[in-house]
Amino acid sequence: MSDLVCDCNCDLDLDMDRFPNSCGAINYGHPKLLLFQKPEGELTLCTGDAPILAHIQAALTVVGDNHMILLGPITNGVRVESERQEESGADTIDGMTDVISQTIQITGKLKFLDEAVRTDLENLNCYDRLSMWIITTTGWIFGGCDGYNVANFISTLLMEGFGTRAHIPLDYKFQIPCHDPANQDDGFVLLRNEA
Repeated sequence: MSDLVCDCNCDLDLDMDRFPNSCGAINYGHPKLLLFQKPEGELTLCTGDAPILAHIQAALTVVGDNHMILLGPITNGVRVESERQEESGADTIDGMTDVISQTIQITGKLKFLDEAVRTDLENLNCYDRLSMWIITTTGWIFGGCDGYNVANFISTLLMEGFGTRAHIPLDYKFQIPCHDPANQDDGFVLLRNEA
C-alpha cells in the first residue's frame, strides 16, 4: 500500500460543510413556529402556491375573528409520517398495496408563554378545526395559502416538577395534500404576534 501524502497547510480549515451536503440538498430545518387561524379565515392576496412574508404579517395584524395566532418558538419540533391509509388485495388492480393518503404528525413543546398568547388560544376554542402553517428554523413555511386542516386541541399547561420548565405539549395530525407547497424567507423566523 502506498503512503498517503497530505500537501495541505495546517493553518487552513478543512473545506467541509458543518453538515455534509455534497448533493446540494435543501436544508428545510426543523419546525419552530406554528400559525393558527379559523378555517374560514383568509390570507389576503395569497394566490400562489404558498404565502409570502407580507401575507403572514398582514394576517397577524388583523383584529377580530380572522386574526392569525403565532405559537413559538417551539422546542424539539418534529414533523414525521404518522400513518398511511392503504388499499390492497382485491381492492387494487394488481393486488399490490396502494397508498390512498398520508398523515403527518407534528409535535413539540411550547415553553415560552405569555398571557396574550394563552388568551388568543382560548378565543379559538369555539372552532373544532383550524388552519395551521408550519415555519421551520431555516425560514421555510409549509401549508400553502389555505394551511393544513387540524383538530383544534391545545393541551393545558404542564408543570413536571423541579428542574423542568412549564410547557404546553403540541401534537397535531393532518393529511398531506398531493402537492405540499413551501416558500422560504428568513423573515418568517423573526415573526411575532402583533395583536
